[in-house]
Amino acid sequence: MRWRVIAILGSLLALLVVIVSAVLMQNASVDATQELRLSREASLNRFIQLGAQAEADAEHSKVQLEMDTYSELYDEGLLLRLGTVTLTSGQLDPTAPKVVRALENTELNLAHTDIPTINPFAADHALIARPFGNSTQVLGSALMEVNLDTSRQLVLQRWAMVVLLSLASGAALLLLADRVTAWVLKPIHRLNEATKELAKTKTSAPLEAAGPPELRELAHSFSKMSDVMTASLAAQRELIAETSHQLRNPVAALRLRVDLLKLRLGSEANPQAVQAVEKELRRVESLLDAVLRLASADHRLSEQAAGSTLAARAADADAVRVRELLIEEIERQSMAARQSGTELLLDAGNNADVLIACNEFELQQMLAELYENCLKYAAGSPIETTLRAAPDLVEITIRDHGPGLGEAQLAQVTERFWRADPNGTTPGTGLGMAIVERLARANGGELRVAAAAGGGLSFSLLMPRGQGHSGGGPGA
Repeated sequence: MRWRVIAILGSLLALLVVIVSAVLMQNASVDATQELRLSREASLNRFIQLGAQAEADAEHSKVQLEMDTYSELYDEGLLLRLGTVTLTSGQLDPTAPKVVRALENTELNLAHTDIPTINPFAADHALIARPFGNSTQVLGSALMEVNLDTSRQLVLQRWAMVVLLSLASGAALLLLADRVTAWVLKPIHRLNEATKELAKTKTSAPLEAAGPPELRELAHSFSKMSDVMTASLAAQRELIAETSHQLRNPVAALRLRVDLLKLRLGSEANPQAVQAVEKELRRVESLLDAVLRLASADHRLSEQAAGSTLAARAADADAVRVRELLIEEIERQSMAARQSGTELLLDAGNNADVLIACNEFELQQMLAELYENCLKYAAGSPIETTLRAAPDLVEITIRDHGPGLGEAQLAQVTERFWRADPNGTTPGTGLGMAIVERLARANGGELRVAAAAGGGLSFSLLMPRGQGHSGGGPGA
């Protein structure tokens, strides 16, 4: 934006400089022309007086000497016609057409003393002429071929000075425009960055008030708005977490009462009704547990995004031996897999010692959610896990062979409470993938969900590669 503004201001300044320079250059030419005209008119009048005196004394030698001296000094031609006598000096040719026409005009008592505006790049001479005599008769004529070279050099010098001053003034104005533009736009850029950071981290950051008063007021208003929004989001997260936590006690008490009621009723209890109540209790407990984990993941994400860069997060995270953690999680899921007739496969390649910069407990949470999701929707078909390492990233891919999802559904996988089974026949809360996605981002990674070749879904965790030794956990 800054360069666009500078380009517009620069164009306007260039136009202004060109206009002012043209006016100043024209004035310089006009002034030089006027000065030369006045000077040469005075010289022409002097020779008219000398000619009149010579005609009265019948002595022309002195006039000729004066004319020769003048022509030698100024390199200008002169012509005096005194009755039948014509005196010339310099390079003036009396037979030249323009000289003949000028003499004819003077015989008609017509003077011509105008000099065209001096152009420093022209090469011609100017011709001025004036008759003299009494009120009833023209006694003679004086004609001068004016050399404009000296005046042209003077005008060229003035033009050069105007150009240099214009360029210097234009550069100074452009620099001033750049400073003013930077002063005005810098707070706007800061506000833009603060807006992006607020949208990314959901946390407010102090915004320095700078620039014009209107922008300082805008920065102050934005800071107040971001503080209010951050406090509101924090309050919402706390309300969700506190509500979920507080609901666990009534749900636990309700489960205890259901168990006591089953004992008291004994054989009189309706098995279907009791099973329905227990099913709903399990669903509520599962939902509360998922909401608490989602609130924790949201808090971790906002906490990490607000305070550090990706490199800093990777440096502060645990160094986890990912292959050993995968083996442990597969063993943990093996019982559920056997019950559903699902085979869990692992291809770790030559990555036995690969480390991931991640919180170990949160990585285990992410893997557990992914495996449980595959076992839930793709039971009975193999679940393949692949571990690949690059210089900066480690990719964990868990692929099932289930029914898969369409493109529109893939875009909704990480949304809260979205489920692939809208009828609710498959158990779940619709929060698992949302938890994984937030925990991955909180640890500087990314979750990618795509349709696998040949059917099913592919879940890829791309996490920053760790350095050094593992901080604990399996195989440490």
